[in-house]
Amino acid sequence: MPRKLPARAYQTVFSALMALFMSFLMSGAITAINVGIPSGFFGIWMHAWGYAFSIALPVILIVAPIVRRLTGLLAESPLAPVPVIKPQGQPGSLDSTH
Repeated sequence: MPRKLPARAYQTVFSALMALFMSFLMSGAITAINVGIPSGFFGIWMHAWGYAFSIALPVILIVAPIVRRLTGLLAESPLAPVPVIKPQGQPGSLDSTH
């Protein structure tokens, strides 16, 4: 298996890939809406994508922490530990006599 980047690079790699895919798809859709699908569409799209990606990456890197905080205010994290409630009478429960 190829060597992976360290865990500290996770958010940056995630952001770069998100910017890559989102800017690719959105620039294609917006280009098609604006000019249709003429001959030379691919070149027009790739030109637009270059601009879109150069804007999307820094925006995602700046906005992601804000969005994470707002999401934390609105929804429980799937990564948050779930409290374990033991049945009464079991060792470790509040009414345990053991």
